Amino acid sequence: MTGDTISQVPVGLLTCQHTPYLKQFTTSVLSCSKKPNKQKLYEVQLLDTILFPEGGGQPCDFGTINETIEVKNVQRVGTSHIHYTTAPIEEGAEARLEVNWKRRFDHMQQHSGQHLVSAVLEQPEFGWDTVAWGVNDKWCYVELTKAPTPEQVQAVEERLNLYIRRDYPMRITFTDERPSTLPKDYTGPNGVYRIAEIMEDLDVIADEQDPVGAKQREKEEQEKGTPTYRKRNLARLDCNPCCGTHIKSLKDLQCIKMLHQEKIRGANCRLFFAVGQRALNLLHETYQVTRDLTPVLSAPGGPETFVDTVVKIQKQGRDSHKQAKTLFKEIATYVVRDWAQELKDKNSLQEGGSAPGYLIKYHREDADMDFLVVLTSLLKDNELLLGNRIFVLSTGEKKEGGPMIVTGQNEDLVKKVAAEISKFVEVKGGGKGRWQGKSKSWKGLDAAYTAAESLVNTETA
Repeated sequence: MTGDTISQVPVGLLTCQHTPYLKQFTTSVLSCSKKPNKQKLYEVQLLDTILFPEGGGQPCDFGTINETIEVKNVQRVGTSHIHYTTAPIEEGAEARLEVNWKRRFDHMQQHSGQHLVSAVLEQPEFGWDTVAWGVNDKWCYVELTKAPTPEQVQAVEERLNLYIRRDYPMRITFTDERPSTLPKDYTGPNGVYRIAEIMEDLDVIADEQDPVGAKQREKEEQEKGTPTYRKRNLARLDCNPCCGTHIKSLKDLQCIKMLHQEKIRGANCRLFFAVGQRALNLLHETYQVTRDLTPVLSAPGGPETFVDTVVKIQKQGRDSHKQAKTLFKEIATYVVRDWAQELKDKNSLQEGGSAPGYLIKYHREDADMDFLVVLTSLLKDNELLLGNRIFVLSTGEKKEGGPMIVTGQNEDLVKKVAAEISKFVEVKGGGKGRWQGKSKSWKGLDAAYTAAESLVNTETA
């Protein structure tokens, strides 16, 4: 259902666009689909709406109709608008709309904030054109053709928040000249197109440059009893075609915090930022994390000492790991020496240097794969991998599992032993010559040892 022939208020003249601060609104239902779509939502067309249809990079609004029917999506089709609802609504019925204001105002802040960010970035001293922008649930970004330096980003942020403090107005005007950036399927209602403008208040700038004169004018107005009305002396700071919902003045942005950058295709980069409540939420989250990390890192100096503390902890970790590797290598040497003696006593070599079937099993909870690799290397160096000898080596705690190596000279027997063990222990792996795998738990390991030992004895009898 496209609604091209239905006499709706067209996108571009919707109440949500010209009165974006309106939270409740009554209109009428023009049509409703008889059956829900694949998402189990009904397609409803209203005469007018305060729920913004997705467009211009701004997500759609959510809300309710007649208190109980949820609107989960609003989309533009040409200049028509379709509401996707959780229940059908009778054609011709009254529709009392209420917008999810928290979501709407957040989108207004982010979208208007993006206009301001792009306007400042395009100023001559910076010279970056915005080629795209995006918004998610956490932050926004603008895509630039080259990456700014940290110093330049800081300068941009300072100017953005200066303009917010000056409370420049933002307004919507119209033009009959079709902007080239609009979607091909969109035709301006009555042949006009919306333009979002940010206006620079020249009087505010003058007062900042001449605070003494500003104070004197204020005093004179107070002495007269009634402040003299002065028409604002405005100049256009930014001008862009836009269908979105926007704030009335920059004070409603609250603040803008520039964040990180990400390189994308070619020399382009994405510069991330957060506007208004999102910036405050980010500050709260970051502050809470630093509070939680302070005792964990044993950093009584707080965030200022986090980097030094983490560097120190990392060095201690590397030193401890190095010491542990040295100790495990020594342990491995003693373990292999014991195996050599065991094999000499119980599995002596036959004529021709071969050895009868024999299984050695070894498990250590506090070791890792590196330890097993050292063991297998020492087995080879000490020429213990002969004939039908099979070594089953594993590490890790019983409940958490860990790595396993099955090795020996007889590759066919190694594969059979690994397959037999897999019947009792949840372990997956493979390999040629040396079978290597990993388990999620060592439950059943003792039974696997017994079965593997029986298999070796049977296969080599």
